[in-house]
Amino acid sequence: MVNILRNARVRGITNINEIYRRAMELVNDELRSLLGRSTYYGLVLEAIARGKRRFNEIREYIALRLNKYVAPGEVERVLNNLMKMSIISRVSHGEYEIADPIVRMKFSQV
Repeated sequence: MVNILRNARVRGITNINEIYRRAMELVNDELRSLLGRSTYYGLVLEAIARGKRRFNEIREYIALRLNKYVAPGEVERVLNNLMKMSIISRVSHGEYEIADPIVRMKFSQV
């Protein structure tokens, strides 16, 4: 986020709406291939962005959205992959958060 603001300032962009629009474009471009791999990636990020920070809350959110049983191993795999990519982090035992505020904003609006 800080890099986006600094880059915008260097380019002479001061309109906050334009900065926000460009930041969202960057996030969309960077996450496009990831989100195409599995529906679970977007749903996990959406769940966390909407305050579902614990494993069971995330899994329940996904199950409700998909209206089907979701295996714990599937959610765990996605969480681990997202942590390896530094998109999310574990803030305490069993609680997760989205590391980048722009990514958090994007998924809280879905």
